[in-house]
Amino acid sequence: MIKAENVVKIFSGRGVTVRAVDGVTTTVDKAEVVVVIGPSGSGKSTFIRCINALEMFDEGHVYIDGVDIKDKKTNINKIRAEVGMVFQQFNLFPHKTVLENLTLAQMRVRKRSKKVAQEKARMLLEKVGIGEKEGEYPSRLSGGQQQRVAIARALAMDPKVMLFDEPTSALDPEMVGEVLDVMKQLAIEGMTMMVVTHEMGFAREVADRVLFMDEGKMVEEGTPEHFFTAPREDRTKLVLKQVL
Repeated sequence: MIKAENVVKIFSGRGVTVRAVDGVTTTVDKAEVVVVIGPSGSGKSTFIRCINALEMFDEGHVYIDGVDIKDKKTNINKIRAEVGMVFQQFNLFPHKTVLENLTLAQMRVRKRSKKVAQEKARMLLEKVGIGEKEGEYPSRLSGGQQQRVAIARALAMDPKVMLFDEPTSALDPEMVGEVLDVMKQLAIEGMTMMVVTHEMGFAREVADRVLFMDEGKMVEEGTPEHFFTAPREDRTKLVLKQVL
């Protein structure tokens, strides 16, 4: 479903050049959950943003369901409509209600009627446990509730793939669990997911594969069992020792 080949992203400025993503190659199969971990500044968020061209990479290729997103003939907006993305910040429209936040893209991009879009939105709000909040504005919701709205909004587009960029890092600790529970349920239902996170418990419990990045490179990948009990690389062992 996702195939990344030798992806390189370079940031330049003030005489400094940084290879934020340095030759990363990996795949994510249909219904697979791949968790990307690594220290801050390791390039994992930049890499996941390259997957749907929010960051345009300098070298390499990314294929979404067989389509090369760097090909000039590729309609990148059409690809993005198939790839749901959930960010650290919730990026909800503050002047629109929860229900309006969920129906806008459905009506504009998927060309659904208002009635069909609202039915889909209400079903998804129930799914993420906040059906009673449809008439509220984002400012009246907790961080955990706002992030669940953001997940529901992404799901409303019927994506083939869901990308999560540290979806719990901006939340208070007591709200983290309610968002991870929604993500666990998506995994159980067979959603293809790529998740950048510092939540090691989630990685251990839900991931099919764990990728460890450091200094822009893919240092190690394996099953959670291998990764958390018998990592091969010294850098992986050091970071895990600090966080576990």
